Amino acid sequence: MRIITIISIILLTLSSAFLQIPHLTFAIQGSTVDSPTNIWSPYGPKTHSLQFNFYSSETTEFTDFELGQLDLTDWPLSQSKYSMYDANPDWVLSQGQGQYGMFGIDFNYAASTWSAWGCDWLHGNSACGIEMREAFAHLIDRESFVTSGPLQGAGQAIVDPSPPAKDPSSSPLATQVAWDTLTGKNVSGLVHPADTSAFQIGTSPSGFATPGSADFCAARDHLIAANIGLFDNNRDCIIDGNSPGLANVLAHKLRFMIRSDDSIRYSLGNGLMNAINQLFGVNAVTATYGGIAQLRPIVFLSAPDGLTDDWDIYTSGWKLPGPFPDHLRPLFGSVFASDQCGGSQNGRTQNYGFVCIPSVDTYIDAASQTPDVNTFKTQTLAAFNELGKHVSTIPVYAPGIRIAELRSMAGAVNERGASYPNFWTLLNGHNDTSYTPANPLFKFGGGRNVIRWGQRQGTSQLNPFNAETAWEFNVIGEVFDTLFIPSPIQASNIICWMCNTYFTALDGQGNTDFFVTLRQGLRWHDGVPLNASDVKFTLLNMRDVPSASIQANVQLLLGVTILGPNFVDIKMQGQSISHLINLAGVPIIPRHIWELAGDKTYKDVGKADPAKTSTGYDMLVAGTFIGSGPFMCRSVFPVDLGKIGTGCAQNAGGSRGGQSLGPGATMLLQAYDLTGQPGNTDPFLQYMRSYNTAWGTGTGTTAFSGQFQEFSWADRYDNATVTIRDVESVASCFGVSSSTGCADYSYWLRPAFHSGTATIGIEESIVASHLDDTWVSPFSWSGVQSMQPGQTLQNIVPFTP
Repeated sequence: MRIITIISIILLTLSSAFLQIPHLTFAIQGSTVDSPTNIWSPYGPKTHSLQFNFYSSETTEFTDFELGQLDLTDWPLSQSKYSMYDANPDWVLSQGQGQYGMFGIDFNYAASTWSAWGCDWLHGNSACGIEMREAFAHLIDRESFVTSGPLQGAGQAIVDPSPPAKDPSSSPLATQVAWDTLTGKNVSGLVHPADTSAFQIGTSPSGFATPGSADFCAARDHLIAANIGLFDNNRDCIIDGNSPGLANVLAHKLRFMIRSDDSIRYSLGNGLMNAINQLFGVNAVTATYGGIAQLRPIVFLSAPDGLTDDWDIYTSGWKLPGPFPDHLRPLFGSVFASDQCGGSQNGRTQNYGFVCIPSVDTYIDAASQTPDVNTFKTQTLAAFNELGKHVSTIPVYAPGIRIAELRSMAGAVNERGASYPNFWTLLNGHNDTSYTPANPLFKFGGGRNVIRWGQRQGTSQLNPFNAETAWEFNVIGEVFDTLFIPSPIQASNIICWMCNTYFTALDGQGNTDFFVTLRQGLRWHDGVPLNASDVKFTLLNMRDVPSASIQANVQLLLGVTILGPNFVDIKMQGQSISHLINLAGVPIIPRHIWELAGDKTYKDVGKADPAKTSTGYDMLVAGTFIGSGPFMCRSVFPVDLGKIGTGCAQNAGGSRGGQSLGPGATMLLQAYDLTGQPGNTDPFLQYMRSYNTAWGTGTGTTAFSGQFQEFSWADRYDNATVTIRDVESVASCFGVSSSTGCADYSYWLRPAFHSGTATIGIEESIVASHLDDTWVSPFSWSGVQSMQPGQTLQNIVPFTP
């Protein structure tokens, strides 16, 4: 599955269609997304380590979970195992919900096969190409595939390239049935019947049209209408063996890339392949089976990184964070089709099928440049209609999800559209000391202070410029941080994460400026300060290199201006409901590691070193897998034990691993907190939102471990913002050694900061270092009187002074 990092901003109630996901009445279940018990906190981590365990499929992953080798899985459990998991007192299955993901059939519009058959698809615009794709679409009964196929009802059929849990959810039925170009027309003496839904006339119980069925015959009609020399004079709905165009088909068989590491996509690919072969009356398809490691270089790479014309059809899968379909532009926009339709060459573009339809561009561009939600919906529905009329892709299903975790792990957050495997769970997850497993095999961490997170497939690229899959971004998202982040419950609420505050303004041309103030005391894992130059460097280079998956988030970036060490102006083209959210999908990378030496392409920052943005650059080998996120890569090998940026991955046999991690490999990340490292003198050498109840005790910089506790202490008046009033309060106690000289003496005194003495001194500078710090800006935090009153974040843990 590829991942799009764009996150959207409209909240939508779970589609009722997913309520069919069954569970037992006595099941041990987690909280629903909106339940007040589904608590999340904006600080952590609360464990010492995070271990990724990589597998070849979900089958082997679930086997390890059942053996007590994992605390958390990453893939929806098949319905056939619901009762088994629900009945185990040591396991928890999340409540069923719709995933922000979609699966179906994608085409390569740059493939030579179509022209060889007698029809130039013209990137989706030719009438003959539309007829051919309509034929393929009629061979799949989406509804039956979901209800009777391998999903067994745990999902929903889709007709638009967007999960139904998003808003707008789908094209109206009247719009769908109007897409068929032959309804009511005479084809070879027969009248083509009307559709009952998108490219479907009747029901095919197997999920695929069979010879003689109404949809099978409809597929025949569309192939004939494509005018590529195919006929059915026998009137049996199978292409005649003496059709002149059949020779072209046999000489240029369809190159079908079928994912074999996913049982559902495997069934989809095989079912469609068999139906196509039956329709042509010959073996018209050559199938290539494989997992992401095998098919990625074929499907996702094009010139100059790979071949462009090396596949025709693919069983696609996308993870699409956020409940709003603003992914249409990067997936189907002409500007993202590499240099096929006037854009810049990008060998890893997200529009890897090279769809270039002017009418689609019109609507998706309009949707991307409006600040009005209703206008966005109108333009998106219009784009759905154009995509449907051109059969640009064949959407088939969106899964329903129930995710398994150990009951002994507390803090799992049921994120909307994602369930348990998410950033917040890893930030909040920890040992539940109040629960004793019925089977000791299922202790949290196997008895260690570590979250063991299963990954159903491995990684190939952990370089942020080249990463593409969900599993690669799972790792990247823990090592690198983002400027902004959406609430796990309300995606419309975007929190300043690496920043304290931001405000917006429109320039004279109608473009949007985001003026962002970074948090103080930010540090990269190697101790180098993080500042505004890192933000500018990241955003411009992700746009211009470009990044394979992140470019879409910054494609509308006009420029970045550094206004101060921690103050930056980010200018985005026009106005959009997605601008801020797109920025939330960009991992900030360290300029001091990635910048080309001596370069000043952007005046005060340079371009990224081409040697490091190439696919051959392995950060784990180079020792540069360094970010500012909650977890860090730290060597576990004796030769360089403890070294930052390398040595945290092991291959299946235990040898040192790089960024390409296959089945059996593991990666152990440690919580970013080096305040207790021998020789350290920097109290900020820790995650900016670290959590440690022992803050203010111990010796040396260890006493500063726990930035949330330090922020809460500096916020004397408990309004979730450190203000000048807080600084004045501690300043009034400076030099005081007893409560007689200062009313707040007992509150401010922290003897661990000055070798156990009773005189307040360094406390003032500590509070001052947090001046203007916020924690969940621009929102208020339940339990406090916020300096920035606004909507309270749903289900956030109450603020504890």
